[in-house]
Amino acid sequence: MLTAVGAAVIAAVASLVGVTLGALVEPLKLNAARRAKLRQDRADRCGKYIEAAARARQHLVSINVSHRQGADAERVAGYEDEYYTVRAEMRSLLGLLVMSGPDELVEAAREVRRKDMDLHHVRHEPDDGGEFTRVVLPTAVRDAVVELDRAIEEFALVARKHTS
Repeated sequence: MLTAVGAAVIAAVASLVGVTLGALVEPLKLNAARRAKLRQDRADRCGKYIEAAARARQHLVSINVSHRQGADAERVAGYEDEYYTVRAEMRSLLGLLVMSGPDELVEAAREVRRKDMDLHHVRHEPDDGGEFTRVVLPTAVRDAVVELDRAIEEFALVARKHTS
């Protein structure tokens, strides 16, 4: 009889400890899951931002080449439409990054936007020598492209720090 009562008491205590431990550990597990989801969402947004910035860069270079080449207005307008669509996507993603932070990542994203705008402002630059060369971009455009590429790379480095 004493053994049966002792076993019941041990089972009850073990059960109580298990429930108590579960109640203490469950919030920690939920918090860890929430942080993991936040990191994954941030990583997704950063990836989309990098892709959008790279597409914007390509559209601006295409606009410059088409403009210097004397391409028809419809072709240039197509590149412009695609650029403004990507630029709107970048604005949306930047807003989401501002909302979720951290500030270092937001500042790196803003720097990408500034460099994108610098390239946007020189997208109609003529050739340096006055002669069209598809292979060689005008110096102002080439410099702006390099700066945008550098800003995208810096953003990617900061994003990696905050998403892995």
